[in-house]
Amino acid sequence: NGERGLPTDQISPVSVAPLVFTTGGLGKMTLEEMNRALTGRIYSAGLGIEGDAWRLSGATRPADLQLQMQVLAAYLTDPGFRPQPFVQLQNFYPQILAQLSATPMGVFQRDASVLLASGDKREAAATAEEVAGWTIDQVKTGVTQGLSQGPIHITMVGDVTVDDAIKTVASTFGALPSRRGEARTLPGSDQRRFPAANAQPVQLTHTGPAEQAMGFVAWPTTDQVKDRTEARTVNILSEVLSLRVLEEIREKQALTYSPSTGAQASDVYKDYGLVSVSGQLTPATLQKFYEEVDKIVAGLREAPPSQDELDRARRPVIERLRQSQAGNEYWLGQLEDIAADPSQVQQTLTHISDIEALTPADIQRAAQKYLVADRAFRVNVVSANAAAAPAQ
Repeated sequence: NGERGLPTDQISPVSVAPLVFTTGGLGKMTLEEMNRALTGRIYSAGLGIEGDAWRLSGATRPADLQLQMQVLAAYLTDPGFRPQPFVQLQNFYPQILAQLSATPMGVFQRDASVLLASGDKREAAATAEEVAGWTIDQVKTGVTQGLSQGPIHITMVGDVTVDDAIKTVASTFGALPSRRGEARTLPGSDQRRFPAANAQPVQLTHTGPAEQAMGFVAWPTTDQVKDRTEARTVNILSEVLSLRVLEEIREKQALTYSPSTGAQASDVYKDYGLVSVSGQLTPATLQKFYEEVDKIVAGLREAPPSQDELDRARRPVIERLRQSQAGNEYWLGQLEDIAADPSQVQQTLTHISDIEALTPADIQRAAQKYLVADRAFRVNVVSANAAAAPAQ
């Protein structure tokens, strides 16, 4: 169930579980004992909380595949939840927040996710006071509940035969008792909403130098829950937008040296996605930044990009895809949900051809549909000292 088993109106102690889960070792072995016993072997373990699943993952070599699966199965059935790693997190957490608070980008990383999820607390960063008030038992209860329910889907990619994959799964996860029923979900947990448009940007503050600021603007788009084609169109739209932002905002206006654009599309929450533009600025150039971005997106709505511009935008994307398809991470990400939705195999095979088939008219249509002026959401990050200073 992942996030769908967590409340949307409060931050759960489970949110810090990925930071302390594996370091707590196993019930029968501490992490130090595991490291000593398995010296010279190649394995790893990590815990993640996704929108609709808990994810245990590891990387190994063919010779240690059996060990890798044993380690992951042990973490599923016998996690240690020792208090020491959690106490260390509680001690260091205020320093982590202080470091984030010192720069515009750090503040944005801390607060952006919950803002872009309309206050959904599953995306919020806990305060130091909240973490200090939690216990390892609260984390243990939430994680144990999540990991003990629902079916287990296993995705394995790399230098491994089908027979070896079946053999290692059969002797580890396949040997576990049958799991019955679906994992518990909470009402409203299957929804995520983009925030309402704002005429005045949300203002966040950092503790760094007064001349440092950041501007961010985003528009709601679409998901990739069932069909990835539209999300791929939006992604190339963001690449065309990036070319124009670099040319106008960096080269011509010199407002920021490193403006950034991006696109996100949820594979869990229906209708949730976004395109964004951001830049490291000064407080005096924030308004100019938004004005220039508005002009750029208006131009994309009014006329399609040239064929040359579209080709320049998508060519690096296709090249990166071809390079990534030679490695494991791409396939792991593409195939992790095929047990629930086998149609994703075909959508993976058409990844590059979908992008190659896009026309300038497709990009204009997407701009007209998604880059709508009165749906934009903006965030400023300025120095607390500058924000508090009286107007001259």
